[in-house]
Amino acid sequence: MSPLNLPERASLEYLKKLAKERLGALRAADEDAKLADAQLAIAREYGFPSWRALKAEIDRRRAPNVAEFRAACQSGDVDALRRLLTIDPALARERIGGGATGLHLSARHPAAMRLLLEHGADPNARDRDDNATPLHVAAANGNLEGVRMLLDAGADVRGRGDAHDGDVIGWASRDGNQAVIDVLLERGARHHIFSAMALGDGDLVARLVAEDPRSLARRRSRFENGQTPLHAAFAPPDGLGYLRGRPDYAILERLIALGADVEATDDKGRTPLAVAMLRGDREAERLLRAAGAREPPAPDEPGERFSDRMAAAKSVKRAMPMFRVRDMRATVRWYESIGFEVHDRYEDGGELTFARLSFGDGEFTLSPGGTTGPRDVSLWFFTDRVRELYALLKERHVRFEEDLYEPFYGGRQFSIADVNGLNLIFWQPPWLTRAQT
Repeated sequence: MSPLNLPERASLEYLKKLAKERLGALRAADEDAKLADAQLAIAREYGFPSWRALKAEIDRRRAPNVAEFRAACQSGDVDALRRLLTIDPALARERIGGGATGLHLSARHPAAMRLLLEHGADPNARDRDDNATPLHVAAANGNLEGVRMLLDAGADVRGRGDAHDGDVIGWASRDGNQAVIDVLLERGARHHIFSAMALGDGDLVARLVAEDPRSLARRRSRFENGQTPLHAAFAPPDGLGYLRGRPDYAILERLIALGADVEATDDKGRTPLAVAMLRGDREAERLLRAAGAREPPAPDEPGERFSDRMAAAKSVKRAMPMFRVRDMRATVRWYESIGFEVHDRYEDGGELTFARLSFGDGEFTLSPGGTTGPRDVSLWFFTDRVRELYALLKERHVRFEEDLYEPFYGGRQFSIADVNGLNLIFWQPPWLTRAQT
């Protein structure tokens, strides 16, 4: 018997349904039959040796539509979305980069979100990177209409369980986003101490602590070093920005007055005073010392030391600048169009977050979030002895912007600030490794 011809626009969802129906027939003859047996039978009917091979062929055929769908969601192109959903309705619930759905990617575009919801998109789908729903993303981006739309469609207003332990209210809490926050609160969301701190609302912080004194012991997620409220008031987690974008000494002082534990440590064992000293934050040091914070112990001597600082300097293999730009993809496309090569692209939640570009022997990197200009530049140093450099610079009492940590793109790094505020990043990439004690 000749195999069936697989339709050009074959639907995997339809074939899954067909396999479940086939399973019922198989079990009539063999009660031990499994879904995999039915899927294999369907695959062979279409001339494929396995269900996996059948799925791979369907994915290959759908790939251009999925790529166009992703771009249309990110740009809010409703006409393109309507055409693509007519061709392939399953796209409305498709998992794309980082496990995101179209609703996550279109969270800045209410019209696109409405169309996706009309076609069956799940308002409570969680992405893989942040375990966040579309409501987390829409709230973070200040999309008031989109937030209302998602809530009307049944989105969970609290959204607990995201990777950053912020809940939807935590993602929304920032200056200038009060309209979104008000809608969330009206629909049942509740502030926690970190969302109140993100707004700089000391009175709200005090009310939350009065209602539940355990709020002072709440921790941020592992991605934020398990910070306590005292840490988060003035110091950014390693590799991330401040809770409010800047130190908030009024909140720090308020937390101390409310009884926050000045000796509580983050997940690296650092007290708030230890972090303040590392960062050279004199005002935070003053407030914490006045509250009775104990001097942290001197760091252990590293197992291996350089004989002089020139040896440490020689470990730096190369340096390159990093530029922050408003539109990563457009910038990368422009450089590619004139002959630059792109290396080490990193995606996070459907967004391009890092790219290294080269032209001959010249290299630089791009990251999102700024405008071109000297203030948006950082200088990267590549080394195979990042721990030794860290120990040596720590002895010099320079101001650290980031403690030594492992970034999501691999390797280990720390950063310091020069007297002008220029950020110097020392990175040991995965390909520059050596045994370290």
